[in-house]
Amino acid sequence: MPAPSMASTATRMRGPLAPMTRAVLVRILVRILVRILAPVLALMPALAGCARTATVDEPAADASASPARTTAFTDSAGRRVELPDQITRIASANPSADAMLYAMAPDELVGWSSAPGDAASAYIDQRYVDLPEYGRLDGGSGDFSREALLASGAQVVVDVGQWDEERASQLDALQEELGIPVIVIDGSLSASGDAFRLLGRALGKTDLGDQMGAYADTILDDVRTKAAAIPQDRRPHVYYGEGEDGLSTTTAGSVHSQVFEMAGAALVADDAAVRAQRDGGTVSLEQVRAWNPDVIVLAPDSIGSTIEHDASWTALDAVTNGRCYTAPGEPYSWIDRPPGPNRLLGVQWLGSILHPETFDYDMVARTEEFYSLFYHHDLTDKEARALLNQQKPTPSPSPRG
Repeated sequence: MPAPSMASTATRMRGPLAPMTRAVLVRILVRILVRILAPVLALMPALAGCARTATVDEPAADASASPARTTAFTDSAGRRVELPDQITRIASANPSADAMLYAMAPDELVGWSSAPGDAASAYIDQRYVDLPEYGRLDGGSGDFSREALLASGAQVVVDVGQWDEERASQLDALQEELGIPVIVIDGSLSASGDAFRLLGRALGKTDLGDQMGAYADTILDDVRTKAAAIPQDRRPHVYYGEGEDGLSTTTAGSVHSQVFEMAGAALVADDAAVRAQRDGGTVSLEQVRAWNPDVIVLAPDSIGSTIEHDASWTALDAVTNGRCYTAPGEPYSWIDRPPGPNRLLGVQWLGSILHPETFDYDMVARTEEFYSLFYHHDLTDKEARALLNQQKPTPSPSPRG
């Protein structure tokens, strides 16, 4: 029998058995592929998990390696300084900054340029009183510790006060030396509202800065309006005494006299001899007698408790007429030293002392409001009255012309 030809074989394959043969082959191939790919498919979830983990960890590593983001800030002196976007550690350059920073950012404060006294702990929480003291950056106290400041991890140093080109250059040099941004905020009483708003922007506390700025504006606008209505011949001649003997004073036009001038007082210490000394100086008792002021205001740590019994002072009209007053002093003097936000309360108190008919304030309520907002301390009425340390005087005779 002859062998079958290729054509006849092909014909048979295209017959009824051909579809069944193809199906069998497909099933066989599928089984083979499944056996080959099964281990790979089983590993895919684990591989996917590894991929996800790497995606999360990689940005974290990049973030830690990248430098902190900064924002350009222009301070009160017009200096352009790069500040960290997130500020959590702040150093104070001087006592005025101590008071302002404690009011706005106590939890970010790393220490004091001049630590509060023991009596201040009645109004400042002890955990803040116990912060380290590293001295004044301007060297005023001679005890500045550069090492202590650097060890604090401060991200910015805040200076509050007045400035000129020389002072601005000193701050630039200090910033270069420390490797920490240094900014200056206007410390004048009249600019208090803007100062709080500017500091709020610098520290990332815009809402709080706006709140404190609005408070300052409201107080100062009201004081200015009231004082403007007082004629010059109704403004009492006032002597401000400081020091253990009450014979250190300040002159009109000084940063330390701003509360008096705004509250409608005429400071007697304005002659050339005293003005020649920076921010005032020491005078003799004979000079005070020659001035014979209508009112004497004494610093908290001066001679307020003894002046009315001291024969060398009792001949003065102010003592004879019972017009000697000691400025409240805790945690900071309400009049001055430091010239900080404490003066916002002091100018109200002094106005109510000098011109009670015009500055008809409820000083107990105003003292409680101030201590709550700026010192984070809620006073009782009794505590507020003890701080005021004075009863509101009855209307006084007209001052001498």
